[in-house]
Amino acid sequence: MQNGNKVNPTDETRPRAGVSCATDLVTPQRAHETREALASAERIAVLTKFRFMGDTVVATPFMGQLRKHFPKAQIDLLAAPSVVEALANSPHLDHIIPVDMTGVSRWQHGKDLHSLLKKGGYSAAFVLNRSLHCAVTTALSRVPVRVGYANELRRFLLTVPIPYVFDRNEVDCHLDMLRSIGLSVEPALPDLWITEAELEQSRQLLRSSGWADGTPVIGVQPGANDPYIREWGAERYAAVADTLSRETGAAILLMGGKAERKSADRMADAMKQRPGCVKPINLAGELKLRDALATIGLCSLWLGNDTGLLHCAVAQRVASVGIFGPNKIVRWGYDAPRHRSLVSFPATPARDDASVRRSLDAISEEEVLQTAREVLNEVRTSHAAPGNIPSSQAPAIAERAPYFAATLLPAIASGQVRRR
Repeated sequence: MQNGNKVNPTDETRPRAGVSCATDLVTPQRAHETREALASAERIAVLTKFRFMGDTVVATPFMGQLRKHFPKAQIDLLAAPSVVEALANSPHLDHIIPVDMTGVSRWQHGKDLHSLLKKGGYSAAFVLNRSLHCAVTTALSRVPVRVGYANELRRFLLTVPIPYVFDRNEVDCHLDMLRSIGLSVEPALPDLWITEAELEQSRQLLRSSGWADGTPVIGVQPGANDPYIREWGAERYAAVADTLSRETGAAILLMGGKAERKSADRMADAMKQRPGCVKPINLAGELKLRDALATIGLCSLWLGNDTGLLHCAVAQRVASVGIFGPNKIVRWGYDAPRHRSLVSFPATPARDDASVRRSLDAISEEEVLQTAREVLNEVRTSHAAPGNIPSSQAPAIAERAPYFAATLLPAIASGQVRRR
């Protein structure tokens, strides 16, 4: 699947990156002073994006390693309301504070955020949210230590500004905040914390839909926000799911939000038209968030587009194959044991939606099918249980694997990243 005619995937981001090391903007003296301040901090705030759940799920490795370094501090997360549910039971956080931007003006949002930060009495804040507005509000709240990305004129609003490198994986960028002040970090995948009671409730739900205990489940999310530049194709997912179901005996589960129901229905219809194809369990748009997360955790394999649910599958160590456009995979993709990302890079950088669409269309059904087989084979030959089925054998957290870090170059050199 290698093609020497394809351009280096980092070409379109290299001019913006410019900085190779997270410590380039942090002097040893400033790093030492920041570590000392954090060591005595009673309350630390972490601010992520206030609109997208998946972005915050990807930040969980940062939260876990922040907790490791400062076990006695109160660590609060300020994030989108959906995150309160998604990250419930997190051992790394003391409080998850919802920041709702729905129907709120930027001025009112700033006032609300300022009030939360002042009320919290935080000694330090890690501003993972890259917006200028968030950095301004944190500075106006007079949080003494402010660590964040030095993009969008934010450098002078932060006490520890670090570069945001556009051709690095998002997990690694967040961990750069700890590296920049001299704290050790380890490779990690995102995490979620689903209880056995929640998993059993999801089993009951699947049973009521015709699932038989012990049958493997392959989860598929054919839909996505921004479908033109993110959806691979419902009918193509149907073909892959049909073949995998015949080969493994797995049930097919369709998932997604309410806005993605049409894509799920198209996939279900396409499967219905295939002779002898198993009838999928279509739950797209029908589940509350925690129910959806627990149901994903029951899967042996997850197939999906570049969405938050892909990160939620990885966070539960469900084997996964994600399909990405060429301008997203470096920051959001995975390439590790049991987790693969597929991409087709165009001959020239994809600078418009039509180019991204052509790149998605260039990924063949056979490529996705073969990658899924490889991932499933890795599950069978490893000691880790596939997803959470059956519950009696599955560990609480399966064996960890390195995340897809830094740039694509090492992965491409080793032939791990799928390219046409």
